[in-house]
Formats: sequence, C-alpha cells, structure tokens
Amino acid sequence: MIPLRFVCAAAGLLALAACGNSEPTPATPEPHGSQRIVFVGPQFDIWSVQEDGGNPERLTGASETGESRESGTSISLRPQQAQSVRYTWPTWSPDSRFVALSRTPGSGPALASLMLLDTEDATERQLHETRPGSVGLVANGAPHYALWAPDSRHLSFVAPRGPGQGLGLYSIEPENGEPYEVAANAPLYHVWSPDGTYILTHRREQLLLHDTGDRSTRDLDADSFRYRVPAFSPDGERIAYVVDEGGAGSLVTSRLDGTDRVSLMSVLGVAAFGYAPSDGRLAVVKRPLSKPSYDELYVVNEDGTGVEEPLVRGALAAFYWSPDGSRIAYVTLDDGIAWHILVPATGETRPLTRFIPTPDYLTHLQFFDQFAPSHLVWSADSTKLVFAGVLDRTESPRVWLVDTTGNESPRPVAEGRLAFWVPSATG
Repeated sequence: MIPLRFVCAAAGLLALAACGNSEPTPATPEPHGSQRIVFVGPQFDIWSVQEDGGNPERLTGASETGESRESGTSISLRPQQAQSVRYTWPTWSPDSRFVALSRTPGSGPALASLMLLDTEDATERQLHETRPGSVGLVANGAPHYALWAPDSRHLSFVAPRGPGQGLGLYSIEPENGEPYEVAANAPLYHVWSPDGTYILTHRREQLLLHDTGDRSTRDLDADSFRYRVPAFSPDGERIAYVVDEGGAGSLVTSRLDGTDRVSLMSVLGVAAFGYAPSDGRLAVVKRPLSKPSYDELYVVNEDGTGVEEPLVRGALAAFYWSPDGSRIAYVTLDDGIAWHILVPATGETRPLTRFIPTPDYLTHLQFFDQFAPSHLVWSADSTKLVFAGVLDRTESPRVWLVDTTGNESPRPVAEGRLAFWVPSATG
C-alpha cells in the first residue's frame, strides 16, 4: 500500500488527535454484550476493553516513571522501554492468540518494528524492522500493514524493504517461522484465500496467485490499474478482479487459475469491491477518473446477474459488509462525513451519525478495501459499528460505538486514536 489523496473535510485533525489525557478514560459500563474492542490510546499504547467500556486491559505501555503497568487480568506483556516508544495498528489473529502491531521507533537505529505479541506466554517478538534510508510508511501513519490468514497459521504484511528498495509483501508462520518475501514493487494489495492456502496479490497492474505450500507464484495475466484489492469468494472457488479490455476495464470473476472468466460490469474509471461474507454477491463502488471519491454503489451476483442500477449515489468514501451479509455500512462525504446503512435486499438506506475521523482512522477509510478483513468495523453479531474520531470538534478523539438499528445514539467507549473489534473468538 502507498498513500493516496483523499478529499475530505477534516482540517485540524492532527492537532485534535494530539489532545487528550495520558490514560484513556473508559465510559461508564452499561449492560451490553461481551465482545471486546482493541484500541490505540492517546499516548499510543494498546488497550482492549469490553464493548460496554468495562474491564479495560493494557497490552502495551509504561508509566511516566518508567515502571511497568499491569496489562489486565488475562494479558501480561512486556512494557514499553521508554516513553518515546509508540505502538499502533494492532491486528489480532482470528484464533485470539497473537497480536501483530507496529512499534516506533524500533530497537537500536531502526525507524520502526513490526512486533508479534503472544498472549499465551506473554512474549514479544520482532518480525521486521525498518532501517534508515528505507521507505518510512506504507500508508499515512502506518509503518506496516498486517493481515492474518483466516486459519491464523500465517501472517502476511507489507513493509519497507532495504534502503532504497521500496516496499515488499512478506509471509510468516508466527510460531516458529521466519518471514519470506512474496512480492515486491508497490503498489501492493493482497487478500488470503478462505482456507489460508493462497495469497492473491495485486502488484502494480499484475494479478499474482501465491501458494504458501510450495511458495510458488503464478501470474494470472489479468493486468489493470483500475482497482486496488482483489477478492476471494467465501467458498474459495472464485476470485474477483478488474481486467483491462479494449481501452476500458471490466470487473470479472474467474476460477483461481483465471479460467471461466465472467464479466460483471464495465469499469470506465476505477472500482473497489468485496464479496458478501457467505454468498456470491459483491458490493462494488465506482468512480470516473475525474472524480476524487466514489459516486455509485452496486450489489451484483458473481455470475453477472443482479442489480443493474446503483443502490446508492453520492460522494462515497468506504463500505463494509456486515458479518451476516444482510447490510452494508457505508461512509458518505456529501454533507460532512457520515455513516449510513444499506439493506441490499430492499434498497433501504438510513443515516446513522456524522463524525470526523482521527488521522489514523482516516487512513483506514482511505484504504477500506484493504483494511476491511484485517481491522474489523462490524461487531460479530452484525448490530454495531466501532470507529475512532469526534462527533463535535470541541471533543478529544474517542472510540465510538454505533447501534446500526438507529435505536440508540452513538456511545463513547474510551479516548483513543484507532479502534477495531477483537475477533469474536477472544470475546
């Protein structure tokens, strides 16, 4: 991933995000469910908390005097070695054991390190370090991008290569493996197959299929710059991507080897898309090359049938399928930044709340198609959203919980810069 321009009325956010106390202040607990939220506190330490704001647990951090702080009842991890050390972008494995996160600065002269926290034996392991002279960030505010395989047996990550060598995509078996390079030459976007066997990578214009078993990589001969992240169907049998044909683009699905290609719709500009979690529908947003934001949202079937007219029109920033596939949360830019809900079965839409994202959460929205599988916006029961930002410019940045039924007002959970759901296995 590399930074892209994103037109959005979010002036003054860097100063805003610097405000806040040294300790995140959880909200008064209320009787809600038990799924946990992981968030980055005001001082770049990592916490998890129940969705009702109760039972906060610190995963990283140190007191102002340098003494270690307890991490909570079930996690006790090595504290920061100095106040200047910052942790961010926590990425929890689906099986609940590991948390990958970025640390800056890294050890010694390193600019940053990608760390792996083992919640079973309370150890911290360095997976990668960014050396001076290397690319500093893979996206605004993000030293690395990490994505777990669905079976938690592998972790892939985009990180700087050696000095002057750009970015690389790596894979590692977290328990005892060493990282190896899958691809290089950014832009790099990728997704795992549902069984954790393959990595589908969009490297510049090329589409590559990597087998983690024998570490072979196949070029699928499907070139296009008109999209970022390809997609696997939930059953792992088909893939979706854009291919250039006759000077224009076409969103297609095919078998994993590129055969049995089916065209879904034309893409005259650029598109982003994602499969519903449990079936063959795809949500698609498109925009002309002349526009800075997406302006149409469709839902189509992978066989090319389905809705031919967009279900939503307007300035669109991002969308996220609910885990049960019944709804889509999307972010608009028409009149400020706002969350909305779409019910594809009926075409019904409704607004939820306006907000101003923190700078780091703005990065999440900029690259929503890449972050959607790694940093969860929806609760496992498909009833709530979580995000970091402000509803009022006079506030300090907070972690917000949003009831997607619209029956309750957004509720603050804690002060924070980034927030995501912990996979439900850890709830």
